Amino acid sequence: MEASLTESTALSSKSEREYITLRDSLKGMKSAWRADVDGLREDMRKREERWRSEAETMGKKYAKLLEESKARKTGLQSVDKLREEDARIRHEVEEEFREGIRVLKERVQSSSAASEKAEKTAECAINFTFVLPPTNCAHFYTLCVMLN
Repeated sequence: MEASLTESTALSSKSEREYITLRDSLKGMKSAWRADVDGLREDMRKREERWRSEAETMGKKYAKLLEESKARKTGLQSVDKLREEDARIRHEVEEEFREGIRVLKERVQSSSAASEKAEKTAECAINFTFVLPPTNCAHFYTLCVMLN
């Protein structure tokens, strides 16, 4: 019986040591897993934070690009309007110049016609002064008025 008690005590001690060893091993594994899980969580949090910041940056860049695109479209429309206005003003100026040239041409032609008429009158006067005696000056004046 004593041998059985000794054997039983030895078995109990052995079982207790194995239990303590397993318990300590499980505690070590648990703390290692917890550290691994915490590390993974931290990595995931950092990665999500980086992705979020990249997404925000991309969103800001996209919004800025949209604004620039709208500004460019507005600028192009403004340039088109300015081109149209320039073409319209250029056309108006050309028309004014053409009208001015037409008026000047009419004046030149009128002046030329008046000059030719004056030249004919002068020529006529010269011819009549040699033909008519000086006593008929009144007739000469009447004739010149009729020619003009």
